[in-house]
Parts: sequence; C-alpha cells; structure tokens
Amino acid sequence: MAKTKRDLEIEIKELTLALADIKESTEHEIRRYKRALAQAQIDLTVDEVDTRPARAVYACPQSEEAVKRASAEWDRNVTEPEYGGDWQRINTYIKGSEGIGWTWEDDYTRNGQFSWCGAFVAFAYGQSVLPSIRKKIFPSCYRMWTNWGASSRCRDGENPLPGDIVTVYTSAEKSPAYGNHIVLCVSAIDGDGYFHTIEGNAHGEGPEGRIEGVIKRTRHMSNVAHIYRLLSEDYEA
Repeated sequence: MAKTKRDLEIEIKELTLALADIKESTEHEIRRYKRALAQAQIDLTVDEVDTRPARAVYACPQSEEAVKRASAEWDRNVTEPEYGGDWQRINTYIKGSEGIGWTWEDDYTRNGQFSWCGAFVAFAYGQSVLPSIRKKIFPSCYRMWTNWGASSRCRDGENPLPGDIVTVYTSAEKSPAYGNHIVLCVSAIDGDGYFHTIEGNAHGEGPEGRIEGVIKRTRHMSNVAHIYRLLSEDYEA
C-alpha cells in the first residue's frame, strides 16, 4: 500500500525530531568531554602551583597568641546562662587576673548583667598585656577611644590584621563615634571588605550552633568604628 502525502510528512517530522535529539545529545557529550579535558590539563599542571594556604600575618607574637587563646575559648562553648554552655567562664573574663580583674563585681549569673565584650578580648591577650591596661582600658569602647584614639595604637585607615582590637557599630545609626562593641580580628580582610572575628557577649556561631556568648562572626569594614594595635610598651617585659 502506497504511503500518502500525510504519512510522508509525519515520517519526515519524526526523523527531524530524532535528528534534533541526536544533535543535542552529541553537543552535550562534546561539552562534557571538553570540561573533562580542561580539568585534566589543570591536574597535569597542579604541581606547578603553590596550593599551601597563605600564613596569616600578625603584628607581633602576642597578637598571634591572642587569636589562639580566643579560639580556645570558642572551643569551650562559652554561652550566656540560658544557652546551657560554660557560662561560669564569663566570670574569669570579668573578675580573673587574666581578664580585666574587676574583682568587686558580683558573680555573673544572668544575661545582660555586664557588658563583657572587652573583658573577653582582655582575656585573649591575658598576662602578656600590662594589668593596668587590661583593667582600665579594655572594659569599654569609650575607654579605648579616650586613651588610644590620639596615639599610634589607633590604626584607622588601615586594614586590620589578625589580633587587632576592633570597635564596631551594631546598629545602622553608627553611634556613638567610638563604637559600641569590641571584637578581636582573626583574619585579613577579603576582596569585598569582610574579615572574621571572635567575640564575646554577642550573637553568632558557637561550636554547637548559633548562640549568644563567645562566637565567631564575619564583619564588614563599613561597620568598623576604630582599629587598635597595641605597642611594645603595652606588653609585659
């Protein structure tokens, strides 16, 4: 039985669709092989590239040690009391000889009882820094600005280095001018102006999830009030 014109048109359409499928599949395979070839070329030359992570640049050995001590405190899961972590540790920052040493303060037992962000950074530096500085200057952004703002410790206009003490704004108003929260920078800034911090008395990531306490966080340079870097004379001999 002879094929009608309609039968031929249907066959031609089916063949056209089949050819289109074959063409698309072939192009997909070609793209896949090209990607595999490109990756193989990269793998062949990878030995020529130094893939070791860049070592962090610290201002001094004490600042490197401060970052290590802060990281160790983060590992302890220090939280505000209601989060169930090691909240008693906060008393060490506030009252202990390695923190700000405010022995007259009541034991810390409730959230908001004491603004301890500066006390945490003081503890990170510990006994490497003169006790008078930890006791009198570390406790607040205001004290840092009035004591260090006009000195060479203030590094405004520079990029922070790991171990630098940074005061930041925690609201869009960016007030007061000296900042309202103290953090420890633990990384160089990236190309978009972000840097990593370890902080006390803040909300962020703890070792077991999001908490309020000793946390890790990412900050942006646009929210920085001031950057401080201790001088050799600030350290114990």
